[in-house]
Amino acid sequence: MSRFFTRPFNVTVSIAAGLLGGTVAPYFFPAASVHAQAQILAPKTLEAGTFRLVNEAGHLAGSLTINAAGSGVVTMFDADGKVIFTSDNKPVVKPAVGR
Repeated sequence: MSRFFTRPFNVTVSIAAGLLGGTVAPYFFPAASVHAQAQILAPKTLEAGTFRLVNEAGHLAGSLTINAAGSGVVTMFDADGKVIFTSDNKPVVKPAVGR
């Protein structure tokens, strides 16, 4: 064979081998079916005596509680742990320091 015919022959054989391999491979290596996991639905109602809001460092930033009178109380804390807002009885609101 001359060199002129060898190159198209190699290209043709390569394409044929790729098509044959792509067609036959699924029969030798069948793909297993994969199913998604069932979704876990979040509860519609969450009950607790106190809800605490903490930052990434684990420090308390706020809380939601119920006082002795049965009223909800929201309390917010600064970085030092001091109360900067509370809705218990007379709300205490301190302005944020300018940054």
